Amino acid sequence: MIVIGHKDGSIEKTSAVRFTQKTKGYLTHTVIGGEFAVGNDIEQIAFKTLLGSCVAIMFYDKVTKIKGMNHFLLPKTSNTNDDMKYGLYSVEAMLNEMYKLGCNKGNMVAKISGGADIMQINLSAQSIGFRNVEFAKDFCKAEGFKLLSEHTRGEHGRLILLANEFETFIKVTQKSETDNKIILEEKSLQQEITKAPVIKEYVGGVELFGFDTKDTQPEMEIELF
Repeated sequence: MIVIGHKDGSIEKTSAVRFTQKTKGYLTHTVIGGEFAVGNDIEQIAFKTLLGSCVAIMFYDKVTKIKGMNHFLLPKTSNTNDDMKYGLYSVEAMLNEMYKLGCNKGNMVAKISGGADIMQINLSAQSIGFRNVEFAKDFCKAEGFKLLSEHTRGEHGRLILLANEFETFIKVTQKSETDNKIILEEKSLQQEITKAPVIKEYVGGVELFGFDTKDTQPEMEIELF
C-alpha cells in the first residue's frame, strides 16, 4: 500500500500495482508540489520529484523499511495551517501516516533536498529557497531526527529519486526547458509570497532522466556539481 497526501489535504491509500512508470529500472510515483508519499520498501515503488526553490524532506525507518517524501512550496504562513503546500503541515501530516504504519521516531533518519534560487534574483537569507531549507533543518533538529545528508540551494533545479534502503539519486538541471518550467512555477510562487507572508519561526509529471550522482553516504553533505 502506498499512502499519498494530496494538495487539498485528502489522504489516498492505493495498491502498488497501479504504478507502471519506470525510472532507472524502478517503478515510480511522482510527488508533485504540495503532496507527499509514504510506502514500504517491500512494495518496490520509488518516489520522484522535481524541485526548484521547493524542498523535499525524506524520512526512512531503518526497522520497518518505510520511506516518505514530501514536496512543499513554503515553510508556513500566517493565514493557514491546513494546506499541504506549506512545510509544517505537510511534514506533520506525512509523519502521522508513517507512525500509523508502525514507524518509530527513534529508528528514523532524514535527508533534505531542494531550496535553489533558480531565478537568481535573491541569494540572501530572504529568498524562498533559503527559508525552505532553514525550516527543514530546524524541523529535523527540533524533532530529533538525525539528518544524514542535504543537497540544497544553488541556482538550478533538481530531479530526485528515492528508492529502497533510503538510496537517493540526484541530478541538478541545467539551463534547459526543465529549468524554464521551474522558473514559471517560481514566478507564481513569488506572487503568492506577497499575499501570504512567511513566518520564520518553528516550534517544537516531469520524467527523471540521466541521473549522474547517487546519495548513499551517511554523515556527508553532497557538493553541488
